[in-house]
Amino acid sequence: MSRPTKPAAAPSRPPWRRTGAALLAVGVLLVVVAFWLPAWRSVYPGSTDVTPGRRVIGLALPFAVIAAVFAVLSLANAGPSRWVWRQASLGMLVSNVLACGSLTGVFWYLEANDPYAEEELLVTGPGVGTLLALLGCLLIPLAGALPDGRKGADRADQAT
Repeated sequence: MSRPTKPAAAPSRPPWRRTGAALLAVGVLLVVVAFWLPAWRSVYPGSTDVTPGRRVIGLALPFAVIAAVFAVLSLANAGPSRWVWRQASLGMLVSNVLACGSLTGVFWYLEANDPYAEEELLVTGPGVGTLLALLGCLLIPLAGALPDGRKGADRADQAT
């Protein structure tokens, strides 16, 4: 008589996929939470103006959504097809650093040097919401750009 067979255990997910899924979840959570936090703070001699996140963070939403699509496709695929989505995520990481950072810098410059301001501006700068949204926009594509740990997986000739 033969022994009863045990059902095969589901294969465990590789570490790069678990790490990528965690980074993706944290990045999306940061962008979502940033909507309810103050996005910009300007201090005048008699008052403090706080811009809510839902007015400003919407500008970062397209960067986060496109990066999330690339990251999900990178984490869902394996083998040569993952290489394309990993490179797309890496490109989104670089473009998010450049675009989000420069947009924040330009807004900061224009806000600080507003010639039509009725009151003298003492201090202006991004609030917690903006900083969390920027961090989220960097963690999302980083999740898809993680290497999968195989030797030579970074080479383009293996993808073809």
